Amino acid sequence: MNGLQSLLLRSSWVILYLLVCGILYEQGLGIWNREYETLSTQLTKLNKEKELALMEQKDLQLRVNSQSDPAWVELILMRELGLAPEEQVKVVFQ
Repeated sequence: MNGLQSLLLRSSWVILYLLVCGILYEQGLGIWNREYETLSTQLTKLNKEKELALMEQKDLQLRVNSQSDPAWVELILMRELGLAPEEQVKVVFQ
């Protein structure tokens, strides 16, 4: 028994070192997990924003490409400004 106590006393610094390393590892792992969750949330948000931006870019590209088309110009005038062709009747509610 005396030999076991002597061995534990001589190697107590090793046990203490391993205990401190284990605690620091657990803390680091917790910090890493929180950072991972934060970055995953940001990635999801950025992917949604990217998808919306690509859809808007596609819509704007279609508008730019269609500006020389008279039917498109007429549609834009009707939709944005509320104009109507002469052959159509426009009804305004107040």
